[in-house]
Amino acid sequence: MRPPRSAFDGRFIVVADEDRAVAGLVIETLLDDGHAVFQAHDGLSAVQLALGLKVCDLVISNTRVGGVAGMELIHELRVELPELPIVYLANQGRSWLGLERQLPDDVPVLREPFTAEELRAVVRPLLTASPESRPRSKRAHRPGTADSPRPALPPQGDRRRRHP
Repeated sequence: MRPPRSAFDGRFIVVADEDRAVAGLVIETLLDDGHAVFQAHDGLSAVQLALGLKVCDLVISNTRVGGVAGMELIHELRVELPELPIVYLANQGRSWLGLERQLPDDVPVLREPFTAEELRAVVRPLLTASPESRPRSKRAHRPGTADSPRPALPPQGDRRRRHP
């Protein structure tokens, strides 16, 4: 039996990063902290997931994920969800200074490599808003349909991958 929705204290977070190790660290950390995590494999999917969820509390994305990237991802999300917190993950070794100068002041950048604690330090302040003030998509959410997003599942047993 599933607990009533009101018993869930976590937040709904969309994560997009093409690097499996980075995505794994982010997802595992957020799941360990009690959040529902929806994984997108590219920028377009991240936008679609965030807009398709009834409630989306945060989007964490790599700056160069396919389809929709950089400022385009922010623009797409902010049109419908202007208050939605977004965190950008910057790859180690990639030149992203031009993008960093274009980012809105309220979009923090987390540079790789980072630890779970560094991720938490960036994410926690963004998730302090009350549930009533969470951004809600203007699009209708259709639970149970084939296109409904499914949360990432926590790793099973002792096979959890540990990241530095």
